[in-house]
Amino acid sequence: MAINRRRLIGVFALAVAPILAGCPGDFGGGYEKVAYRERTPLTMVAAPDPPPFVPGLGAAAAEAPVLDPASAPPGVSQEMVEEGQQLFGTVCTACHGPGGAGSPAGPVLADAAWINIAGDYDSIVSLIQSGVPNPTEFPGAMPPMGGGSFSPEEVRSLAAYVYALSLASGA
Repeated sequence: MAINRRRLIGVFALAVAPILAGCPGDFGGGYEKVAYRERTPLTMVAAPDPPPFVPGLGAAAAEAPVLDPASAPPGVSQEMVEEGQQLFGTVCTACHGPGGAGSPAGPVLADAAWINIAGDYDSIVSLIQSGVPNPTEFPGAMPPMGGGSFSPEEVRSLAAYVYALSLASGA
């Protein structure tokens, strides 16, 4: 077996040597070595601010629903509802429609019917934070924060707006 291996190596050397001899270049290490390469810094572009809320666009309510201070959850104000309306118009309208009117991708929020929660303010905050991974009535899942990047204060404002929408529907 050792003789056959030697013969195979000899035949290979005779077949490959002329091919390599005709090729230009040095086969002692691959590509040319670069002694030093200067790094060019990458410029990072900051994410743009969300688009502004445009009152009256589509089926959106021109004014935020009015929250009765007597029925408002502790710590929830009309200012939060108004901020939540602006935030809602940036990401949430894609699935829930302008003004929470609903769409084929997400349920109506401007009514008293709730699918995944009881509809109290704290459960709305929790649902926005955690999302709806397995919806029962709609085709796609709601990612945490609705797919947006909201701060905890903004989440509470979004929840205040959705809560006020459900109360304004007559619930």
